[in-house]
Amino acid sequence: MLELVLRFLLVGTIAFGGGQAALPLVERIAVAETSWLSPQDFAVAVGLAYATPGPVLILAAYVGFRVSGVLGGVAATLAVFAIPVVLAGFAAHLVTRFQQARWFVAFGRYAGAAAIGLLGVTLTSLALPVIEIHPALLAPAALILFADQRGLPPVLLILIATVAGALVGLTQ
Repeated sequence: MLELVLRFLLVGTIAFGGGQAALPLVERIAVAETSWLSPQDFAVAVGLAYATPGPVLILAAYVGFRVSGVLGGVAATLAVFAIPVVLAGFAAHLVTRFQQARWFVAFGRYAGAAAIGLLGVTLTSLALPVIEIHPALLAPAALILFADQRGLPPVLLILIATVAGALVGLTQ
């Protein structure tokens, strides 16, 4: 049980900000290193994690349950989320404490600009493969961006994207 908790504390520490990135680590721990799960069982765990609302690392409950029953499921779940919760609480405390400081406000402005730059880089890296698949797909993407800027509800945006993608698919 201690090994289970320690390993999922590690996973939770590394996965802060995104559980999908930690899936290879969880697979290595649960399948390759400890043989707690077979590759098929791990695939089921990942499928169940994606089928449930919330973070994908809820699969810790499945792994823990398979290792040590209900107590293992609870222990693994608490372990995988413990450090992220503590870090989020600490970050919230820091933001509350420094929110009025000039340097913190300035940092926020510049961090926001950096985030927008990173989003631009991400957009470019996502757009290039779309251009390679079919350049006409960028037109519906621009249409959806325009519609979003005009305040269309997300359901309508999804509908527009689906119809536009189908139309582009028909032209291939």
